Amino acid sequence: MNKRKFNRKSLKKGIRLFLFISFITITVILIFTVSEETKEGLKLISPLFLILTIISVFLRFLFDIWRVRYIAVAMGRELSWIGAFYFTLGGLFLGAVTPMQIGGIPLQLYVCKSEGISLPEGSATIFTRGLLSAFVLPFLIPFMYYYRVYLTVGVVQGVVKYLSIFYGLMAFVFIIILTKTEWVTRLFKGKFVEGFVRFKEVFRREFVKRKIPFLKAYGITWLSLIFYFLTAPLLLRGLGIDTPFLEATILQVILTYALNFMPTPGASGFAEGGAYILFHHLMPKTMLGIYVVLWRFFTGYLGVIVGGFALSRLFATPGSISDIFSITKENSDSLEENSKRA
Repeated sequence: MNKRKFNRKSLKKGIRLFLFISFITITVILIFTVSEETKEGLKLISPLFLILTIISVFLRFLFDIWRVRYIAVAMGRELSWIGAFYFTLGGLFLGAVTPMQIGGIPLQLYVCKSEGISLPEGSATIFTRGLLSAFVLPFLIPFMYYYRVYLTVGVVQGVVKYLSIFYGLMAFVFIIILTKTEWVTRLFKGKFVEGFVRFKEVFRREFVKRKIPFLKAYGITWLSLIFYFLTAPLLLRGLGIDTPFLEATILQVILTYALNFMPTPGASGFAEGGAYILFHHLMPKTMLGIYVVLWRFFTGYLGVIVGGFALSRLFATPGSISDIFSITKENSDSLEENSKRA
């Protein structure tokens, strides 16, 4: 995206598309699930577990913000709490209203640059953040296969296989790019390759000198994801639905990683539909629609709302949106120089 391709009008269009897809999906789900029996089911709500769900969501955001700061420290830089807040929650908002969830990247680069972090270092920060989350999955896949025999939904087993193959392939590509960076940059273009070139260049120069902050960032990534994965089982208990805690957690893990590459803004439609398909066997149909709405609110909409309010003052300045997204052009211009150094 460049300055001409992204402006206030296209942002509003993305917001409308996100809201439209989400509204249609949720409406259809509620029509087919809500009935008179739903009222009876709501009487079983547990305020304690709903409060624990909210606390879990809060801690997920807190640790997600915290790990960005440690990634910056690993590069010998410092990112303020407010900067990390914009980086994380603002990125969620723009990711939700742009195709393939890529809209958060220019904002994150903009935040990094405004706090004295260069564009290559900003790219490395974004790329490292994604890699740390991806590197949690290999430790979780064995648990998925071990527990899979208890999952009665055939599509779940298919998704587990898909995740194993897809992320295994991604790991293979990661190794190829790491060892043959020059070959890859000659053959391919794109944000992934550009980001990896910058990541490799900065990693060789900075991260290897500060292993402890980098390891701390990885540990905090685990904490952030653990609280995120706990959203589903806590919410189910909050709705008075007695279901195996571990099974609900694993389903949350599966859905989380499966949604990472959905083409719609913020994975809208896919997230709601995926939750309906994966969790429908854990609860009465009459409560499924309510669960999907609340689950989506806590795992998606809440971050988008908070991020949107946080960015509202920034977007109030004329031309600010175009300025943020024009930074990707400046970032791309330095690719050739960084590729040679990588």
